[in-house]
Amino acid sequence: MYLRHVRTASGATAVQVAEYRHGREHVLTHIGSAHTQAELGILDARARTWIAGEGQGELDLGLEPTYPVREPTPAPPPAALFDPPAQVPERSGPARVVGTSARLLYDTLAGVYDSLGFHAAVGDDWFRDLVIARVVEPTSMSDSRRVLEETGIPPVHRNTFHAALRRCG
Repeated sequence: MYLRHVRTASGATAVQVAEYRHGREHVLTHIGSAHTQAELGILDARARTWIAGEGQGELDLGLEPTYPVREPTPAPPPAALFDPPAQVPERSGPARVVGTSARLLYDTLAGVYDSLGFHAAVGDDWFRDLVIARVVEPTSMSDSRRVLEETGIPPVHRNTFHAALRRCG
């Protein structure tokens, strides 16, 4: 379910709650029409309350966060009274980012997928990757390749995902 703003013939903004079913958009309820930004904010708050009351809750996986425990770093040796200054290497230019990824997100979701027993039941790595991509960003199967690439997983052809779905079916 999501909020939908629609411009009416009178120039007002209608606030509706809608959802996608079978590839089509269905309006569940009309919250009201706003003529000012203040009214729009109030109607948006009412719509969010309506969505929360319809059972749109969180998925409780029952997982407790665990934090790695490491030994403390030893203290540096005391400096002598007249030590020479440390040599700082020269930089060749400004720093630049050459790439980013959300690999930690992928690894976390893969661990949850495995801990829930889905990997043992399905046993297909490409299906797992498709599920993780859809959890990260609900999008088309073809665009799931882009989502996986952003998480640090090399992209595969969309036919690979279609074959994985056929195997799981």
